[in-house]
Amino acid sequence: MAERTEYKQTLFDRHGAAASDYMRAWSYGAMVSVLTVAVLTLRVGFHWWTIPVGLVAGAASAASGLFVAHSVAGTWKHLMVEGGSTPYVEQYSQQQALVMQGKIDEALASFELVINQEPGNIDARIRAAELYAREKGNHRHAAELFRQAQRIATIAVGQDVYVSHRLVDLYTGPLNEAGRALFELRRLIERHPGTPAAEQARKALAEIKARYVAQSDSNR
Repeated sequence: MAERTEYKQTLFDRHGAAASDYMRAWSYGAMVSVLTVAVLTLRVGFHWWTIPVGLVAGAASAASGLFVAHSVAGTWKHLMVEGGSTPYVEQYSQQQALVMQGKIDEALASFELVINQEPGNIDARIRAAELYAREKGNHRHAAELFRQAQRIATIAVGQDVYVSHRLVDLYTGPLNEAGRALFELRRLIERHPGTPAAEQARKALAEIKARYVAQSDSNR
């Protein structure tokens, strides 16, 4: 008689229909992590904090998905449009097409319309801010849009970390407002204590302070 092997339960055995939600959560988290690192590298170049920020963003996105999947029986109402079980993330294809056609002003006008119509839309503000900074050199308005995104109560941890770092980039770069950069880093530490993002913010805080002290001494 052939020896009987013990059957090992799969993810679907343990979680049933919710298993697909768990798989989507981790897949979405991995995608967010890779995209965050890629975007940061393209925007500001590779820094020591880009990979930790990407990991934090991905982990936060996956955790949010897992929490929603567990608490509402596998329906991602927080991450998708009602009516289906497939996570939906707005791609803003119309605005992207306008940018590809060189119609930057039209793309920005379209984003502004979305923002006016959807006061709680965080992603539209982030995308518009990036476009203002990259294509129009309007760093002041980009910073204002990032700050607006910060003030929306539903902002995810990954989004908050990303927005904070982008504000630091603007304040230590084209806007030349070191004090505001230090404020953003302190805010990040206070909002996410005990996280890798907070630890990286502490290191950045020390580096920026040292840099500007050195510059101040050299100008005397």
